[in-house]
Amino acid sequence: MVRHRVVPGALVALLLLAASAALIAARRPDVVIRPQFWAEDGMVWYASAHNDPSWLDSILAPYGGYLQLFPRLAGLVVQPVDLARAPLLMNVLALLIQAMAPAFFLSDRFARVVPGRARRLVLSLVLVAVPNMMEIHANVTNSQVHLALLAFLVLIAAPAPSAAWRIFDVICLLVSGLSGPFCILLLPVAGLCWLRDRARWSLVRLALVVAVASVQIVILRQVGAESRLGPLLPAHGASVAGLLDLLGRQIFVAGLAGLWRYVGLNAGTFADHPWLPIVIGAAGLVFVARALLVTSSFALRVFVLFAALHLAGALASPIIFGDKPLWELLKLPSAGQRYYFFATLAFLATLFWTVAADPRRAVRGVAAALLAVLVLVGIRGDWRLPPHPDLDFAAQAARFAAAPPGEKVSLRIMPEPWTMVLVKH
Repeated sequence: MVRHRVVPGALVALLLLAASAALIAARRPDVVIRPQFWAEDGMVWYASAHNDPSWLDSILAPYGGYLQLFPRLAGLVVQPVDLARAPLLMNVLALLIQAMAPAFFLSDRFARVVPGRARRLVLSLVLVAVPNMMEIHANVTNSQVHLALLAFLVLIAAPAPSAAWRIFDVICLLVSGLSGPFCILLLPVAGLCWLRDRARWSLVRLALVVAVASVQIVILRQVGAESRLGPLLPAHGASVAGLLDLLGRQIFVAGLAGLWRYVGLNAGTFADHPWLPIVIGAAGLVFVARALLVTSSFALRVFVLFAALHLAGALASPIIFGDKPLWELLKLPSAGQRYYFFATLAFLATLFWTVAADPRRAVRGVAAALLAVLVLVGIRGDWRLPPHPDLDFAAQAARFAAAPPGEKVSLRIMPEPWTMVLVKH
């Protein structure tokens, strides 16, 4: 008699996490084949941990006006390895964080949100392959975006059925909440989840979000004005037409057809017919609003709410630099992609719900056609992301290793002309 061994749940979770991370890395293999520091990954997180002997002060130091716990920890964790290998370890940490939400969504805790594991698998693959998002791909600097998505999923998931799951929920909410200001936007989501379920664990999750949001609000009020990367100014060029134009371009076109197709449209059709993206933006908003009125999906409604709050906050004070009004800059291809992540996901989630559950056949057909564009044009065109230029970081690390103690060494990092300055101990 042959006995079939049951694979432990923890092992399955690790395998799903590894598979998700591998797929994400496959979109731009140079993150592991030729790893380099990206922006604050090197200039702030690694350099601060390396140059500041007081690691506790470094971890608790705000950046951009708020606490960023995970990036600070990542910069500290990679210190024991050689400088030449540090970017690889940093990228691996970023990949694991980015992979957690797609892997978590496959668990049975989302059976009531999206019945059927096959459907959840499709949505998880979309999370891995979403177009027009190269800015937040596989770097620790933008890990707060992926941690916020993970925290949202924790809030809408079924109550934790075991001690291990409860520990997972607590860690995710705490790390996410202390790694960016998204926890403030998650307050209404956590409150609505508790009002809907009235479950004890929903109340615990709400309390955790209130706690971390309170910390971030205090930090923002105390140091936000002095430490923001950009000026806290109204978004120049803001108008209703401008908002519809921006949504039509970056959410409803680039989010479906991908960055590279949007590059061509922006330089061609949209330049010749500037009214067209405004019409697309209005039509997209009507489509989403109608779905929210028709749907009985609580998860879809709160996700659109969260995405709307995030986009409103981002557009009110975007950190973007150029010689044009801010909203004009945000319309450019690849500009401010981190600001469109949740809005794009909310639109795609609306399309998937429409195909699966909308009562009107014609509307289901429109949504199915748009999803075909997503798969055949957007994901296909944006799947392989262009590699970063090779700055020969190994040679730069060797130059740093040969420097005399006490010397400050400037190293080139992406995106150029960014640099990181390390003190040779």
